[in-house]
Amino acid sequence: MTRRTIIYIIGLVLLGACQRTAPKGTDPFLLEFVMPEEFGGSVYYASQRVYLNGSVDYEYLTDVMGMVNVESVVPGIYDIITGMELSGAQYKALVGGDVSVEDNARVNVGVSLMNQRIFEAQNLRIQLSSAVLKDLLISKIYYSGTKDNMDRNYVTDAYIEIFNNSDEVAYVDGKYLGLAESVSPAAYPAKENPDSIYLRQLCRFPGSGTDYPVEPGHSILVAAKSARNHTESAATSVDLSQADFEVKTMDGSGNPDVPMLPIISNSTTIQTLNLLSGGPNAVVLFETDEDVLSWPEVYQRGKTSGERFRRMHKKWVTDGVECLKKPAQTDPDVATKRLQSSIDAGYAVISSVNGYNHESVERKVSREANGRYYLTDTNNSSADFVTCTDPTPHKYDKEGLL
Repeated sequence: MTRRTIIYIIGLVLLGACQRTAPKGTDPFLLEFVMPEEFGGSVYYASQRVYLNGSVDYEYLTDVMGMVNVESVVPGIYDIITGMELSGAQYKALVGGDVSVEDNARVNVGVSLMNQRIFEAQNLRIQLSSAVLKDLLISKIYYSGTKDNMDRNYVTDAYIEIFNNSDEVAYVDGKYLGLAESVSPAAYPAKENPDSIYLRQLCRFPGSGTDYPVEPGHSILVAAKSARNHTESAATSVDLSQADFEVKTMDGSGNPDVPMLPIISNSTTIQTLNLLSGGPNAVVLFETDEDVLSWPEVYQRGKTSGERFRRMHKKWVTDGVECLKKPAQTDPDVATKRLQSSIDAGYAVISSVNGYNHESVERKVSREANGRYYLTDTNNSSADFVTCTDPTPHKYDKEGLL
């Protein structure tokens, strides 16, 4: 083969590469967003941002009728996410009638439609839902751990942060923090249990009602395993010596200067909150007047020994965050979710299979007003949370969160 022939063949190959076209997009289609039933037929979802997140991300604005005219998207699987926030007074004015919502409450109207297959033009009519937003939110979960100063796995620095997203003082007194079962395969996945969550560990905050306030725009720090300055052992870790609470059993040791968040129900012999460094970790904040220790305890299906999980009804949950485990080669398996979509329609995840990479999952800031931050709350961790490599407690002015 001559040199000229070789050059000619190379030229044809390069020409073919240059002539490759991008994947063909869909034909135009419509997205119609329908307000919740209580709004009647005369209120429309107008001038609101809509996000289609997939292999390519798109952003749209609804018209005066709550419609989006999508010219074309790359065929694929998308999450369709949108939401708007109303004050309680605005909500009551739009709904009319006698509605038991405080004027200063915050109401979210929106939807998080996950894994929607859009491979061809198809008009979609999407029903929105409304929910009164919570005062107290789980805002940060740091469970991955890190490497210590000797390059060994370090996992005792886990923490959970709870943020007051309202404009009034909130109290954690008497509220509960729960960790769902995390065995593999999932013992009680949400898809098979539409109304119940099965708790591996259960903690109750102390106080008689007003002993432990959380100021608006502030947070409390819960050391899940040890309330000390972990940077002394691991430079990339966190200082939890000033934590507001430390999880431990009633007879457990720990930092005597930090109030106890006692484990009152435990399916394991572990004396601290058993957050797994690689996940899964499904965490719930809830409140109830029922005797939680009277709730039934059950083994995994088909077993008569081993761990027993305490079954609770999902109606008591005020906030929940699903942290799935990241497989080595694929996306997290949503079939293993322990929390129902009404609690968390999505999930958070760190980038490491086993952890030890000092990553945390943290709730994004939705806006800044009156000298404070308000956090995003759409009941969808895929939209509300990001993964951070700076797990600093109480820090919300990060580039990734704003």
